[in-house]
Amino acid sequence: MKKIILEYRFTNHQKITFLLYLGAPFLIKIFFLFKNNLSPKDYLILSLCIICYLFLISIAFLKRGFLKRNSNLYIGSFFLGELFFKKRIDISKTPKLAVLKFRKSQKLAWFSDAKPDLADIYKTFEINILNERHTKRESILNLKKKEYVKPTIEFLSSNFDLKYEKYNPNFRKKTVGNNVYN
Repeated sequence: MKKIILEYRFTNHQKITFLLYLGAPFLIKIFFLFKNNLSPKDYLILSLCIICYLFLISIAFLKRGFLKRNSNLYIGSFFLGELFFKKRIDISKTPKLAVLKFRKSQKLAWFSDAKPDLADIYKTFEINILNERHTKRESILNLKKKEYVKPTIEFLSSNFDLKYEKYNPNFRKKTVGNNVYN
């Protein structure tokens, strides 16, 4: 099993939102349980709340990456270097690989009325698998840091039959004799 672990799945803003909104009931329950004298039943509830909140923390701090297992390509989520879950990517009909650069923005929550539409603007590098003529593309991963692009391309092209090319779609129909091919 070969793997490459790249970058965090969520931004810092998303992590805070996730841990506060979903974790608030667990944190409140933990706080109130510590204020009282604990009975054996309370210890059980306390331990369950702590386990649930630790699980939320592990989800918030997942990293994304790729995994090769039995010549299959998977996109994986890793926590502390260990595989948390994976999803298989079918590359049988997509022998090419390309990287597209986009400029994106994400709205931020919890800001004052002075700037209600405050957004974080950033660049992403979208890893795509393509068909032979580049007319069909499928995004498999978005990277925010440019330094992860080259290791990702090297991992995918050296471990799989993917050839890195500049994205250049060819929509013209091929004609051979009287036959027209798409």
